[in-house]
Amino acid sequence: MRPLWTEDGSPSAYSETFREGYHPLEGARRQAEELFVRLSGIEKRREARVVEVGFGLGINFLASVEALRRRGGTLFFIGLEPRPLPARALDELLLFCRLAPEARAVLLSAWERGRDFVVAGEGFVLKLLFSPIEAAQLPQAWADAVYYDPFSPRANPEAWSPENLARVRRALRPGGVLVSYAVAGRVRRALEALGFSVEKVPGTLKKREWLRARRIS
Repeated sequence: MRPLWTEDGSPSAYSETFREGYHPLEGARRQAEELFVRLSGIEKRREARVVEVGFGLGINFLASVEALRRRGGTLFFIGLEPRPLPARALDELLLFCRLAPEARAVLLSAWERGRDFVVAGEGFVLKLLFSPIEAAQLPQAWADAVYYDPFSPRANPEAWSPENLARVRRALRPGGVLVSYAVAGRVRRALEALGFSVEKVPGTLKKREWLRARRIS
C-alpha cells in the first residue's frame, strides 16, 4: 500500500495487491458523497442501515455519518474489510480527512485493537468485520443500502461473484438498494438474476455511469 492524495484534498491509497487505487483520483470524498451517500438515498432518512463491502479507509462511513447528522438522524453501519490497513497507516491517512472528526477518532481507537469490533458515538453505531463477505454473518433483510465497494471486477473478480452478490441481497430489505461504480454487463446480469431492478445512472468523477440496483422481492 502507498498513500495517494485525491484532487478534492481527501486521502486514498494504492493497493499493490490489486494494482488499483482505493478511490478515483478526482476525489475520495466526492465519490463517498455523490455515489454512495446520495445515490443510495440514505441522506434523506432519519435512520439508515448500511452494509459496506470493502470498508477501506472508512471514508464512505464517515461521509454517511455526516449526512445523517445533518438531519439529526442515526446511522447503523456494518463494514466488511478482509485486508485492513495497519493502524498507523490508517491514522496517518485519516489525519487529513475532515469528515466527522469525532467518529473518525472512535474508528481509529477501535482499529488499533486489530480485531472485529462494535463501537458507537453521536449518531452512529459501527460494526466492523475484518473478513471477506463469504465468511461474514450478516443480518437478513436488514439494510436499507449496500455500498458495494471492493476493488473492480477486473482486479478482484471473486468479490463480484454471483454467490457473494446473493449474500448481500439477503442482507437487504425488500426495496433496499445496492450502489456501486461497477456497471459491467456480467455484474448487471447477475443482479437481475437475483431479483434486482438494475439501472445505470449518470456518474461523475470521469466515470460516465454508476450502478443502482433495487431489491424488488
